[in-house]
Amino acid sequence: MKYSVGSVPYLNAKPLVRQFEDLGPESPVQVLYDVPSRLPGMLATNEVQAIMVSSIESLRTPGKRITDGVCIGTQREVLSVRVFSKAPPCEIRTLALDQSSMTSNGLAQIILKERYGCGLICNSEPPVLAQMLEGHDACVLIGDNGIRESGAGLHILDLGYEWFELTALPFVWAVWMGDANLTPELAGYLQEAMWSGFDRMDSVIADAPNHTGIQEDLCRKYLTEIMHYPMQERELEGLREFGRKLVAHGILKETHWPEIVNPS
Repeated sequence: MKYSVGSVPYLNAKPLVRQFEDLGPESPVQVLYDVPSRLPGMLATNEVQAIMVSSIESLRTPGKRITDGVCIGTQREVLSVRVFSKAPPCEIRTLALDQSSMTSNGLAQIILKERYGCGLICNSEPPVLAQMLEGHDACVLIGDNGIRESGAGLHILDLGYEWFELTALPFVWAVWMGDANLTPELAGYLQEAMWSGFDRMDSVIADAPNHTGIQEDLCRKYLTEIMHYPMQERELEGLREFGRKLVAHGILKETHWPEIVNPS
């Protein structure tokens, strides 16, 4: 294998890496899995040449590169990134953040402040709904945890839908990011794998319930109707707007627009 990449282990990333898994030892790219908050460390130690990382990472660190044309994005609702609250949204004062995420936590704070006028006290917690709500009004859950929870008896905010209502833009949850080792050749493999993932979608969906505990019909809706993988100009504008709001709310001091690497 010529390259190694780090990916989130969630259902939404599976179409982007399924080609590499199916090729096995013949694949030019090896995939290693970890939660979003740990992937940057893998890149920093050169364990991998690119990571499917929370989009906030591509904005807060200078000198980063991202692969052109590929993201984990949504046009409106997301289903898997949600705020669960014991109180109506406008009454939320304490928020438990999902310690495995960065982008979703920043977005939750933006949404609750701009759309619902909340003044927030935030704490990072392990992603277990009942424990998070023991000492907080609300919590953020992402990924397969976020989609599995029914939230019975709770107020629920879908953060993808809330972002669209606030900005009328798509949201970019994650991108393939790297340093100098994210070459045009690697970018080409990653973009090719995305298009191949569409052809392999039925296989991804059939396997998903065994790995996620999510019913097949919901997996199909999530991957074919909710997730949006090509990153074009509107997605890039959504990413720029997210960066502007992160700075406006003091979540980041400044942002750094990454270099976009075109496939060779």
